[in-house]
Amino acid sequence: MRDVIGAYPAPRVGADGQEVYVVPNQFIKPSQADMSEFLRSLSSRNVQTAPTGVPAPSTILAANGLSLSVGGGGIPPDTNGDVSPTHFIQWINTSWAIFDKTTGARLNGPTAGNSFFAGFGGKCQSTNSGDPLAIWDDRAQRWVMSQFTTGVNSSQCVAVSTTSDPLGTYYRYEFVWPTSPVQVFGDYPHMGVWTDDSARQNAYTLVTHEFNNTTSAFLGAAFIAFERDKMIAGAPAAQVGMIRFPGFDAYGAEPVHLDGTLNAKAGSCAPFIHFDPATSEYLFWDMCINWTTLASSTISASPTRIAARTPFVPNYTAVPQLGSSVPLDAFGTHIMYRAAARAFPAGSPTRMSLVVNHGVLGANDQGSIRWTHFDLAQANQRFDSIFTDGFQAVSGTAPLIKSIVDEGVYSPDTNNRWMGGIAIDKGGNIGVGYNVSSATINPRLMINGRALNDADGTLRDEQACTPATTGSQTGSFSGRGRWGDYTSMSVDPTDDCTFWFTGEFYPTTSTNQWSTRICSFKFAECGQPGFKLVSQTAQRIEVCGTTPGADPSWDLLAGTVGGFNSAVTLTATGLPAGTTPAFSANPISPAPGGSLFTLTGGHSAASGEYVINVSGTGGAITSSVDLELGVSAAAPTAPTLTAPANGATGTKVRPLLSWAAVPGALTYKVDVASDAGFANIVASKTVTTNSWTVETTLSSTTQYFWRVRPTNYCGDGPVSAAFSFTTGTPGTCPAGTSITNVVTYGFEGGAEPAWTAGAPGDAGGTAWSVGTPIASTTGFTGNVWKVPNNTVTSDRSVLSPSITIPAAQAVILSFDTYHSFETDPPSGCWDAGSLEAKVGAGSFAQLLAGRFFTDSYNGTISAGAPLAGRGAWCYPASTGTAAKRSIVDLDDMAGQTIQLRFRATSDSNTAATAPNGMEFDNVKIDVCN
Repeated sequence: MRDVIGAYPAPRVGADGQEVYVVPNQFIKPSQADMSEFLRSLSSRNVQTAPTGVPAPSTILAANGLSLSVGGGGIPPDTNGDVSPTHFIQWINTSWAIFDKTTGARLNGPTAGNSFFAGFGGKCQSTNSGDPLAIWDDRAQRWVMSQFTTGVNSSQCVAVSTTSDPLGTYYRYEFVWPTSPVQVFGDYPHMGVWTDDSARQNAYTLVTHEFNNTTSAFLGAAFIAFERDKMIAGAPAAQVGMIRFPGFDAYGAEPVHLDGTLNAKAGSCAPFIHFDPATSEYLFWDMCINWTTLASSTISASPTRIAARTPFVPNYTAVPQLGSSVPLDAFGTHIMYRAAARAFPAGSPTRMSLVVNHGVLGANDQGSIRWTHFDLAQANQRFDSIFTDGFQAVSGTAPLIKSIVDEGVYSPDTNNRWMGGIAIDKGGNIGVGYNVSSATINPRLMINGRALNDADGTLRDEQACTPATTGSQTGSFSGRGRWGDYTSMSVDPTDDCTFWFTGEFYPTTSTNQWSTRICSFKFAECGQPGFKLVSQTAQRIEVCGTTPGADPSWDLLAGTVGGFNSAVTLTATGLPAGTTPAFSANPISPAPGGSLFTLTGGHSAASGEYVINVSGTGGAITSSVDLELGVSAAAPTAPTLTAPANGATGTKVRPLLSWAAVPGALTYKVDVASDAGFANIVASKTVTTNSWTVETTLSSTTQYFWRVRPTNYCGDGPVSAAFSFTTGTPGTCPAGTSITNVVTYGFEGGAEPAWTAGAPGDAGGTAWSVGTPIASTTGFTGNVWKVPNNTVTSDRSVLSPSITIPAAQAVILSFDTYHSFETDPPSGCWDAGSLEAKVGAGSFAQLLAGRFFTDSYNGTISAGAPLAGRGAWCYPASTGTAAKRSIVDLDDMAGQTIQLRFRATSDSNTAATAPNGMEFDNVKIDVCN
């Protein structure tokens, strides 16, 4: 490399405002509206909504890295890097450089990324497409440098240094993706290092997101392994094994990357991880490698599912920024780079830990960082001092057993947090870095983390990585709102304590003049003697009192770090009435060591949910673990249905079903069917309360039947008697109530209270106005409120007067509307309309699709457009240019004062074919009593 770098200067840069190279990634963007209000409400539980008062470590080094003006490249920079005992290397699209670890000075570069393939030939040498990866393989003391190629015959280029010197020689490889039956583009590649004590599972593992290079159709994620040990030895490419398992529905998955110098236990299969947003579960696939016979290698036919302790909703909405109308991509689809694991010595709190992060919604629906800490262990791998290294040996190969140690959502204020990086040090302390932005601050980089014995579910108070003054990105770059695409966090192998974080920021507000930052920090606790009390068995136990069984027990371990070897004394609090604690060893002397904790009498405890805190004290250190016990003394009885009354008529098409609560019931399964025998169930839900609003819009004037079955830890109880109801017509009152009009707006002037065009935050384009319809073909007469489909970036609103709604059994909003905006086929739009409401002194919030009985939102606003990710009105009505009557449920706003706001947004692009835009008329609010 010393002989090459001068011939591979960094790419030339673009002036501010000049369109620059955009890395050609493909994206799948779900809609935030796909997440039910029920799930969104659950996700707000157990979110860290306030600082802890304990600051995260301050930066040791904070220095600027490469930038558009120093390094060139394009949008986004795909900032990543890693640290060796002597260097920090940062690689961005499309150049790399070496930095001094003490001063932050740039020692070398910027150099074009394809310099690693000088003289290699082919696309690896001739192209410099980006999505780069700079990885330090600590167990081999080698640098692994990789990037993809695009276009025909796309591939992954990998260079492995022959020594620890990044400017020495490299072995180079190109792995070409299939061209038959379709030509594959391997997008957004991320790599990990995996080794085990037997060396049979050693690999460089890779995830690529594969697309049809011709049609851009998503083909699934591919889980891949390269034969690491032969690549380190410089074996010819024909001798290097590659294993590729394609076609997984796992957009955003990551390989697990093993940091540090310790291997996984012998035979530990290499894991890959993602999440399922529909179930709030983490998904693990295990690749068990056979380098002798590649075809004998296996991967999980279906993923192992590990349920999050609390539900989460990924953040698919855009991130706002001060001084810019350009929203940034929140990237909530992905586990963020890297999924970082670390093996620990025998007697540690975990034999191997894995930490991941991804973007979710916080308590106020703002972007937040969710972090999760897993324990990865082989079967039967509980610590026991009778074994040589504390663990029973496992022969052959086996997937690791996964369990959650701790998790949290960091959302201490109303700012948005996204694009994180995470790692764990040798003391079990976790370092986290991420971006922060909102409509009132420019994007900036922050560092944070938690020490081994910090309170569960919490991060400390964040510290700045970037300078005090930063800027925003004003260029939308083909409407994609790209930012970062990833950051990276790594741990310095010199001490296995110092974290190194790198990511993107803007020094000043500009179109494209991004920069990057490199920050290091360290927990004072790292390297100091300490211990943590953990449960080696599941922390939660559920008991049915009528089923014979032993009292609940937990296998506790006082795991140690930093050479701690004192005695640990145990105490338990929060016990159910009538129970007593029993420990097989107390104190645990010396630590590390275990004790079996049995809750004597726990099997016959009264029904309830209990959190038992077991605390260990050793010298000046205290560590505790919360153990959960759920008890059902007996199976639940059948519930009594209450409303709608049996045989009710005129019921809403999304009725509220309710029943008497059953003592001891934990959940209720509700079924709605079109027949008395429940052969055709049209809606079903398991809920924790004794009511449910049907989430499916039922047919009008149709008879339905419903029933409820309760469940607890003893299993299902008997099903209720079935009730029937007959639905009415949307917009009419339920039977037994009468309709009263609260307000009607026809927009013909006179004494009618006026609506107001414009609202705080309105910008760009032609505003809403009241007057003649958009076109005679839309079916409106008289005056309407209307807005065109603007061809510049715009966000335009029209607000109702304040409306006081009396107490009522039902509240019905209705209006005539027409909408036609620029679309983004097959299911999105660049420009769109939506409806919001403000209750009392609160803020405006979108009325979600589930409230609409008719003419609900028919698309999703595309990434990079204003309000990206929202469900919205995108397309013309199915009847062409005819108006439609929208009927909206406002029942929960009865007895309150509200304001309505119609909102239309557009990007800087073309409009839909005329007649385009949106108009509405004949707005009514009626109540039923």
